Amino acid sequence: MIRGGVRALDFLSRLAKYFAVTSLATSKMDEGEKNRYLSNHVSKESAKLIKSFGFEVKVFGLTEEMKTKNFLTVGNHMSYMDVFLLASVHPTLFVTSVDMGETPVLGQVTRQAGCIFVERRNRTTIEKDVMQMTQALKSGTNVTIYPEGTSTDGLRILPFKKALLTAAIEAGVDILPVVLKYVEIDGEPFSRANHKKIAWYGDMGFAPHF
Repeated sequence: MIRGGVRALDFLSRLAKYFAVTSLATSKMDEGEKNRYLSNHVSKESAKLIKSFGFEVKVFGLTEEMKTKNFLTVGNHMSYMDVFLLASVHPTLFVTSVDMGETPVLGQVTRQAGCIFVERRNRTTIEKDVMQMTQALKSGTNVTIYPEGTSTDGLRILPFKKALLTAAIEAGVDILPVVLKYVEIDGEPFSRANHKKIAWYGDMGFAPHF
């Protein structure tokens, strides 16, 4: 309980500082400049955050040449920690749902991080959603989507929602597939028995899980 409280206070402190810095820094930027600034700033802050939380990240297959290009990144999604872990090694804007944007605290965080909000349940907005992603990709920024459309328990793969992938074609960029695998937690192999310490899905509350 004490460790969780300290972690929460550390997170909130970092968040307050992040809001202040980004609000000031991006106030006079155009959309492209803002996208690039936020993706890089979130990456740096995410690296600091996961280090303070005790995570160790190992990256395989990301070459120096790939770091000079931007991609539509496609990955698996188990937890809010996925975002920080991926961003720490791969500066990117994330695509999330409009529902997330309306969630207390998390909504403010995602907006200030430059997330692109889409309505996956409404086919009539797909064209607008793809356009938002395409514009971000054309500005030179990586954009990440989770094609299952939600976070899961990680024990199965949900059907992909493929429509948003067309943004890569429209922007003329490659798709970069990413697999995030949790190997160990609290000194124990990551398994069905302890996966809920990381996995955040369904109707789990954010604050109790965090």
